[in-house]
Amino acid sequence: MHLTRSTARTTTTKAAAAAHARSASEPCHPALARLEGTVRALRAWSRFCGGAAGGSSSSSGYGLALLEALLAALGETLATPRAAAALRDAGDQALDALLALADAYGTFGTAMLAARQSVAGARAGARRGDDAAVAASARARRRTEKELRHLAAAMRHTAAVPGSANAAGAEVIGVVAEATVAAAEASAVIFSRCAAMSPAVSAVSSHKWLARLGVAPATSKVAPEMAASALERLEELEDCIAGLESGSEKVFRRLLQARVLLLNIRNPL
Repeated sequence: MHLTRSTARTTTTKAAAAAHARSASEPCHPALARLEGTVRALRAWSRFCGGAAGGSSSSSGYGLALLEALLAALGETLATPRAAAALRDAGDQALDALLALADAYGTFGTAMLAARQSVAGARAGARRGDDAAVAASARARRRTEKELRHLAAAMRHTAAVPGSANAAGAEVIGVVAEATVAAAEASAVIFSRCAAMSPAVSAVSSHKWLARLGVAPATSKVAPEMAASALERLEELEDCIAGLESGSEKVFRRLLQARVLLLNIRNPL
């Protein structure tokens, strides 16, 4: 289901209000409390990093780790009898949101693989003195950046808003809705930051960079240590992207697990 940001904020505000209105006779389940804590942590990260300029693989990696923690807590919550009772007759919005997120991370994983390959191609081409290979790798990286920006835009409008099935289950439904909204918002930030993570790779085919790498002639001699430094930066970037690949795979698996749990709740054997 696609919603505007204002709708998502309204929904999560209502969910927070429901949590504050929790009955003393029905204390919060530890799994639900953990889920609420991971939602707060992920949203704090999204607010901080969403307004920051540029991109950083380390901050994106941390965002993926926070998202994985949220999804682990979501899985624990969905495994409780209380969640099963609350969500059994709820709408399909949570299922739809988890599917949209899983699809997004499937695409993101493929994009990270392509990005890593483009950086590896640029590094190998530079070492061979193959300027055409370096330029081709830079073009491939730009295509990946464009795909990530589109993915981020889609995530900004993706959120699940399950309806309340009954008064007893409203709290669980609200927190699950808040978790999916937080996951979608954080994913938009992660994808955007990854798209902006490596302007050096997009510019690696420029005359200045090719000269620094020793691939193209320059008007002045390039110091060997500068070429070595440029190659080292590409190698470090390749390693960082590999780390993001690993993090995205973990998130993807958590999303599939959460969706299976929810499907089992909706369609018990």
